[in-house]
Amino acid sequence: MYNCKNCCFAKIEDGHQEKCLADKYKYLQNDTHVKTEDGIFTYDRLCLYKRDDEWQKNKTVQEKLELARDQLFPNIGVCIDDDSKNLDDLENIIDQISNVDYPVNKIAVVIYSTYNKSGARIPKLLSKLRVKKILCHAVFIVEDNIFENETSVFKKLSDATFLTKISSKTKVNLQKSLDEINKKSNDELKRILVFKNEDALFINKTYVSRFYLEYLDYNKMQDAIFNKVIDTEFLHTII
Repeated sequence: MYNCKNCCFAKIEDGHQEKCLADKYKYLQNDTHVKTEDGIFTYDRLCLYKRDDEWQKNKTVQEKLELARDQLFPNIGVCIDDDSKNLDDLENIIDQISNVDYPVNKIAVVIYSTYNKSGARIPKLLSKLRVKKILCHAVFIVEDNIFENETSVFKKLSDATFLTKISSKTKVNLQKSLDEINKKSNDELKRILVFKNEDALFINKTYVSRFYLEYLDYNKMQDAIFNKVIDTEFLHTII
């Protein structure tokens, strides 16, 4: 059982908690009935917004809430498979990422390509991302070993909260996807494992770490995970 004891967002009057100033308590209960222990709210799972009552003491409640929210934007790891014959497809995806309205320190990108295909275009595309201060890398396929190649990719995306591996031909609205992932995971504290937008799946990295070794192939693992979460609360489709 978790509680709001000593949290800077707990409004206490006469030894009893009146409300959660961050307005997150409603997302942490399995029912609508407020539960208390020694006058303090209790809840069913971890609250990511809980901060010590001395945290940022000189700031207003609103300033603290905004700071906490900024800290909790999910990290997004994007692997783009450079698999289209139309070279503009990869550039279009890169343009989407470079123009997205999302904290750039919360995004990491890997371009996954064959060395003889990339030429000078991959460094040019990486430069476009680096100008925006987005962390980015290229991984070149040198051997026909999916596990080794993908391991190289996801080591570079190790800080991600959600991972996506997309084709450069993939239809996806990245702005809408990132906004919805942040809204559900951060603002509403939903326990969603997979977000789907058009052709793209964004999968919680903990889930990826748990299942990848069963398949040793990200695409096969992704299909299996998607089939597991269909028709459950752990899948959210972004329309």
